[in-house]
Amino acid sequence: MEHGVFWLCRACGGRALNVELLRRTFSRESVNPFWLRVISGDGKPGRPCPCCQHPMIEVAIADPPDAPRVDVCRLCHFVWFDANELAAMKPRDLAAETDEQKRAAARRIETGAALLESPPPHEWWQGLARFLMTDVG
Repeated sequence: MEHGVFWLCRACGGRALNVELLRRTFSRESVNPFWLRVISGDGKPGRPCPCCQHPMIEVAIADPPDAPRVDVCRLCHFVWFDANELAAMKPRDLAAETDEQKRAAARRIETGAALLESPPPHEWWQGLARFLMTDVG
């Protein structure tokens, strides 16, 4: 995709993306409600994640009862869309973003670059703290 890499299953037409790519590609109105369902555990247990083998959770993309359901790994942020389900997501309108939103995005990029240039943490938990303090969206 224009904002990053996704995986395509040639057999079934399904696609896999991570949440960060979803946030860069689709509107907050389409990503945030379904991600809130994921972090609150509002779904049913699914198959193991193909990346980390952690159990995924199956959640609805939107509020209507007939909304498509996707499999999401809360650990590695892997999101699986069956064929044609990605079409239910509203694309992000980059032209409509305000200057403040663009400046905030630039600050996040600068912060990420500074983190990459800094020396690695000595303890495992310092890396986790650094990850959790990084704003992704």
